[in-house]
Amino acid sequence: MLEHMYPQAVEAGIPATEYWGMTLEEIMIQVQANKKVKENELKEKAMFDYSQQRLAVFAFNDPKKFPKFEDAYPFLKQIEQAVEEAKTEDESKQDAMKRDQEIFLTQAQAINATRERRKLIEER
Repeated sequence: MLEHMYPQAVEAGIPATEYWGMTLEEIMIQVQANKKVKENELKEKAMFDYSQQRLAVFAFNDPKKFPKFEDAYPFLKQIEQAVEEAKTEDESKQDAMKRDQEIFLTQAQAINATRERRKLIEER
């Protein structure tokens, strides 16, 4: 059965090198996922095309009312905010890691100082 599905699966976006190692369920899930990705890409392209045409109408008919970039593509602000939040989260993780390293170094120095004191006591 898998031999008969091979051409259609490859056309649906499943890599030929991975097809033979997949179960029927995995193939069906991957086909559905590839279909959903393609639909989302087409919707995104349609949205951009529509926005571009709207902006062209503004530019031609009434350039004074031409919207600002942020108004024309409001979702880009959301993407920018998500990126900034991810950066902030990453920076806070790095700060926490630096604090942990400082604590570790302080503890290591305290241990070394204690060992040095013990050596001095034992030498007496």
